[in-house]
Amino acid sequence: MMINIMPLYPVVFLDHISFMRNSVTILQDITLRIDQGQNWAIIGQNGSGKTSLISIISGYHHPSEGKAIVLGKKFGSADLRELRLRIGECSSEIRDSIHNWELVKDIVLSGKFASIGLYETPAPRDHERAAYLLDFLGLSDKSDRRFMTLSEGEKQKNLLARALMPEPELLVLDEPCAGLDLKAREELLDAVQEMCMKKEGPALIYITHHIEEIIPAITHALTLRKGKIVASGRKEEVLTDEVLRETFKVPIELYEKEGRIWPMILKH
Repeated sequence: MMINIMPLYPVVFLDHISFMRNSVTILQDITLRIDQGQNWAIIGQNGSGKTSLISIISGYHHPSEGKAIVLGKKFGSADLRELRLRIGECSSEIRDSIHNWELVKDIVLSGKFASIGLYETPAPRDHERAAYLLDFLGLSDKSDRRFMTLSEGEKQKNLLARALMPEPELLVLDEPCAGLDLKAREELLDAVQEMCMKKEGPALIYITHHIEEIIPAITHALTLRKGKIVASGRKEEVLTDEVLRETFKVPIELYEKEGRIWPMILKH
C-alpha cells in the first residue's frame, strides 16, 4: 500500500519582500505563507502588484529585499529553472506566446517541458497524461485541431491542461477568465473546482480582480493595493465589505450564494 507523504516545507514563504523596477517600488514589505492543503486567491485592482508578486513566486524574478522560499527552494541558492518545472502556470503572457497553428494536444504536451512549442519527444506516459487531461477538460474531440480554431473558453481550457501536464506541486492561474463569456467562465471555474477537490491536485494560487470568480475550494485570500497588503488570511476573514472597500476604494456590499461571493457597488 502506497502512503502519500506530504512535504514538510510550505508551498510559498515570502518574508518581508520588496520588489523594485527602474527605481520604482512595485511591492513593499510583503509577507506570505502558503501551507500544504491551502488554495489562495490574490485580489487587487489592475496595477496593484499582483502580476509582479506572481512573477516572483513563479521564479521569474528575485525580490529586491527580503527572503523568498518556494517549494522548499530558497531564492539566491536554488536553480530557479528547476523550480519552474514544478510550477504550472496559465497566464495572458503564455497565451500570447502560443503559436496559433499548434495542435491542441501538442500544446498540452509542451507543458511537460515548460516550453512554447513541442521540441522534445514525449514518452508514452506523457501521451497518456495529455489524453487524460484533455478528457477531464472536455477537449478530447479537439486534440488534433489547431489552437486558432478553438473558442475563447476552449483556449483557456487548453492552457489549463498545459499547466497541469507536468503534475505540478503549485498551479498559478493569472486571471484565467479574462475575456470569457458567462458560460465559458463558469465551465472553466467548474473545472478548476473539480481539480481542487482531487487529493493529488496541486496547491492553487488564483489571481483576479473579480470577487465572484473565487470558487469554494479557495481557502485563503490576500488583497493588494498599490503594492502593499491590505489583508491576508482565511477567506472568511479577508473577503469582507470593509477589506474590499479599502482594497478597491469603492463602497461595496457582498452577498454569498452557494459558496461564492458576489459584490455590489453601492450607488449614492
